Amino acid sequence: MKGHYNVILEDVECRVDSMLKSMVEDKDSFHYGGFISQGDGIVNPGGGVGVLSSIVPLYLNKDSKYYKDEVIYEKILAILGYLGKIQRADGTFDLLITNFHSSPDTGFIVQRIAEVYRVMEQCANGVKIEEAKNKLFEIIKRAGEGMKNGGFHTPNHRWVVASALMLAHNITKEASFREMAERYLSEGIDCDEEGEYTERSTGIYNAVNNEALIILAEELDKPELLAHVKRNLDMMLTYIESDGTVFTHNSVRQDKGEGVDGYKFYPTRYYDLYLKMAYHFNDGVYANMANEIFLNSQEQRSNVPNKLCLFMLRPELKDFEIELLPIPTSYHKYYKDSGIVRARKDEWSYTILKDNSSFLFFRNSNVQCYVKLCASFFARGQFKAHTIEKIKDGYKLQYSAHGFYRMPFEEAPESSNWHEMDHSLRDLTNELTLNFQVCIKEIDKGLELSIVTDGCDRVPIKLEFGFTPNTWVENDMFTFKAKPGDDLILKDGYIKVRKDLDSISVGPGFGKHAYAAKMRGSDIKSPYDFTVYMTDFTNLEKTVHIISND
Repeated sequence: MKGHYNVILEDVECRVDSMLKSMVEDKDSFHYGGFISQGDGIVNPGGGVGVLSSIVPLYLNKDSKYYKDEVIYEKILAILGYLGKIQRADGTFDLLITNFHSSPDTGFIVQRIAEVYRVMEQCANGVKIEEAKNKLFEIIKRAGEGMKNGGFHTPNHRWVVASALMLAHNITKEASFREMAERYLSEGIDCDEEGEYTERSTGIYNAVNNEALIILAEELDKPELLAHVKRNLDMMLTYIESDGTVFTHNSVRQDKGEGVDGYKFYPTRYYDLYLKMAYHFNDGVYANMANEIFLNSQEQRSNVPNKLCLFMLRPELKDFEIELLPIPTSYHKYYKDSGIVRARKDEWSYTILKDNSSFLFFRNSNVQCYVKLCASFFARGQFKAHTIEKIKDGYKLQYSAHGFYRMPFEEAPESSNWHEMDHSLRDLTNELTLNFQVCIKEIDKGLELSIVTDGCDRVPIKLEFGFTPNTWVENDMFTFKAKPGDDLILKDGYIKVRKDLDSISVGPGFGKHAYAAKMRGSDIKSPYDFTVYMTDFTNLEKTVHIISND
């Protein structure tokens, strides 16, 4: 898009010196040409791959101050020499923090270096690059062999490996690489009708899947694969919060990051996906999304998308213009298969989750809270909605917990060893049930929670709100700064939690006991959030409001 290319070029140029600072320059070192991670001191192959993706396009770009720079070319050769040296005999690479002889991690690497190889192929224009290109060709060819025989770990790895195999096939013409890629594809794409992938990873792996499927669509000439990408990108439009972050707490992978202060995902990795699909489908909403991601990334200079290779391989994107259509900021979606409700009203939003102890999230721009419910019932009373049912004014969530005691065997067991006994033969007695029902409905600028329990009475119960920390907490009687790990029990009335001009109010509170933070069977209190408790005993009927304040 107009203006993006020049900013990206300038940004990559500005970061060359800092990138190369971590390069091992000692030619006598085994790691010469590698890059030391500043966090753990480990030299991973991915560090060099990332730098190649920056300096190769600079070296071959007439618009760059590094065009035909001999020092840069020597760095390129050194990096490729190191990558070739540490590549395993079977063609795979290691991810030293966890995976060895790793076909999936090799796939991620090949996705990047294949793009670099094509920049060498298409953009050299007589510039000295042949030696580097030959080295890279051999690395890709060996990597293809490693991926062909290497397998995978997780659902998204299948498409990463398949896409990398197709890149390797189209570069090397090795037929067996394509055969294995198509074998992976024969399993069918795990993207449901709502656009969700198996791992539900909005922060990381949805984008990984989309990128891999775009590659496969292009390398195999199968544009029908883009339908999965489109469904997911449409779904992702309803996962963007008012502060520009991505809601990730429904993920089953590491991007969930629940309750961790500062653990945010911005949609930067979706930039080129929305841009490519905006061009392919002539879609003004996608184009606007790509533009918004780009503009937001400029506010965090280090996070400008490093997509110089993309613009060099697809120069038509430099001047791509289309009417930018509005990105939805008000919506209401119930994704039944994923067990999630996503609703947004411009500056405030809420999320309801099935099978999650944080069953409700509420956000007003800079302030967020999550909601939990737990009773000290046989250490099994942590509420996780088994069902989400759409009702007239909102949603009904239900959960049941069961407790019991065991009787002695009617006949003496064969062994006195507890672990060798067949405890399924024991009779049960004093069986008890505690049923929870939470109804959530929209009210003006917020939500109303109606909580009802029935079954076992006299059980201590708590309603828990985990708020953004380092915020101001206030009501008519007090104001204080809420620090991470702080908590209070709200016995009556409302409190407001405020950061800058954004705030959320909750109440009315109730507090019949102080058995909250260390309640048996409940999640450990977050050390990152400010926690507000409301407490009582079963059975109860309570109504609580969560309000977004202007």
